[in-house]
Amino acid sequence: AFELATMASRRVLQKVPGLLSSSTVVIRNNIRTPQHHRHFSAAPARLEGKELDQALASIPKWSKAEDKDAICRSFEFSDFVGAWGFMSSVALLAEKANHHPEWFNVYNRVEVTLNTHDCIPPGLSQKDIKLAQKMDALTD
Repeated sequence: AFELATMASRRVLQKVPGLLSSSTVVIRNNIRTPQHHRHFSAAPARLEGKELDQALASIPKWSKAEDKDAICRSFEFSDFVGAWGFMSSVALLAEKANHHPEWFNVYNRVEVTLNTHDCIPPGLSQKDIKLAQKMDALTD
């Protein structure tokens, strides 16, 4: 059953161009075996000062988090299926960008927090801004 579910998930993921090509993983007998290694570049540059202000101006529906150097936004949909569909779409974008949101879902609401742990020290980077813009585009 596990292999059938994995095969079905893989067929869905293969429909997103480029998603699996950089880091394909084969799952057999519940063991993940990487087929290619992802090539990581240097840590993303942390946004600060005017550059941060300009970036935040490009995503006016997002706000700075109170408890950490991050941005957050709450999305509301007509029902659970709408919220889940949004999360599924974002999951594919996030995986392709290798940048994953922190999120929380209850029924028709999805609360998202974005920051870049790879920055030194952790903070906001262009990765967060780009993913926020893509999330906004899915809901506008």
